[in-house]
Amino acid sequence: MKRMLSRGVKDQKGLILILVLFFVALMALGTLSLSTMIQRDVRLIRRLKEQEQARFIAEAGINHALAKIKTGGFAARSDFTGTLDTGTYNVTFSDIGGRYLVTSTAAVSGVPAVVSAEIVDNTPTALNYFSGAGNDIKINSLVATASIAGDIHANNNVYLKAGPMLAWLRITGDASATGIVKEGTRYDQGAKDWWDNHVVINGDADDTATVFEGMSRITFPTFIYARYKEAAMDSGDYYNSDQTFDSQTLSPANGIVYVDGDVTFKGPCTLNGGIIADEIRVIGSGTLSQNKIGNKNIIMAKTGNIRVSGRLHTEEALVYAAQDVKSHQVLSEIDINGIVLARRDIRMWNVVTSINYKYVYITPDDMMGEDGKDLFYLVSWNR
Repeated sequence: MKRMLSRGVKDQKGLILILVLFFVALMALGTLSLSTMIQRDVRLIRRLKEQEQARFIAEAGINHALAKIKTGGFAARSDFTGTLDTGTYNVTFSDIGGRYLVTSTAAVSGVPAVVSAEIVDNTPTALNYFSGAGNDIKINSLVATASIAGDIHANNNVYLKAGPMLAWLRITGDASATGIVKEGTRYDQGAKDWWDNHVVINGDADDTATVFEGMSRITFPTFIYARYKEAAMDSGDYYNSDQTFDSQTLSPANGIVYVDGDVTFKGPCTLNGGIIADEIRVIGSGTLSQNKIGNKNIIMAKTGNIRVSGRLHTEEALVYAAQDVKSHQVLSEIDINGIVLARRDIRMWNVVTSINYKYVYITPDDMMGEDGKDLFYLVSWNR
C-alpha cells in the first residue's frame, strides 16, 4: 500500500514537473514572440520616423528651391544638392508641356522620400532685359558714346542713332521690339543713313546686325508701395511733400526713402539704398550716386518721370518710371548697373555725354507680377 502511494506521489510530481516545464516553455515562447513583435514594432516605428524625417528633408529642398527662384529669378533655376544635419536632398527642375516642376529627393538611413511641386512663373519678363519700355526706346548718340551691356526691348518701336564722327552706340546684347527696330538695322538696308554708321549691335554695324521685330510684349512689375512707405516711416525716412536734396547723403535705416511728392537732386548726393517719389530729377551739376544696401535698391518715379540732366550712377538698382526715363542734357553722365524700365518711353538724346549700362538681374522687396500677383506661386504640392 505504502509502495503504491509513494509511486502515485512520484507520478504526480512528474506531472507537475512536466506542466511546469510546459508553462516555462510557453512563457519563453511568448516572451520570444513578444520580443520579436516589439523588435518589429521598433523597426517599423524607426522606419516611419526615418520616412517622416526624409520627407521633411525633401520638403526643405522644395523650400530651398523656391527661395533660390525668388532670389535669382525663375530663369536661373538649376539642379542642386543641399545638406541638413539629418540628411541630404537633391533638387531637380523639369519643364513638361508648359508645366514647371521641381522635385526633391532625400533619404535617411536608406529610407527614401520624394516631394514634388508644380510652379507657375509670374515673373515680369521686363526683368530679363537691361532696358524695357512700354512704348518706345529712343537713343541718339551725337558726339558721344553709349555702351549697353544687355538686351533692350520696346513694346512699340526701338530707334537707335549715332553721329558720323566721335560717336558710338554699342549694344552687347539683342535689340528687339513688338513693332520694329530702326537705325543700324536691316530696316535701312540698301540706303545707308549717316546716323546709323556707328550703331553696333552684338558686334555688327552698318545694317548687318540681327534684330528681332514683331516680338511678344514684355510684362512689367507692380509694387506694394504701402510696405515701402511703412518701412520709411518706421525709420524716419518718409517725407510728405516735395523735396530738394542738395549735396546730401541719404542712408535710410530700412533701406528706402519715400517721398509723397517730387524729388530734385542738386550738387553731389549719395543714396545708400533706394528711393521712391512721384517724380525724380537730377539737375544741372547735380550727381546722384547710389550704393547697394539691403534689398530695396530702387530708384522709382511711381507716378511720373525720371529726368537726368546731371549725373546718375548706380552700384546696383532697378530704375523705374511710371511714365518716361529721360536724359536730354549736354554733358550729362549716366552709369547704371541693374535694370532700367519705363512704362512709356526711354529717351536718351546724349550730346557730349557718356552712357554706360550694364545688366544685373535684380528683384527688390515687395515687387509683384504685372497683374499684382506673386512672382511665382504653387499650383500643387505632392508629398
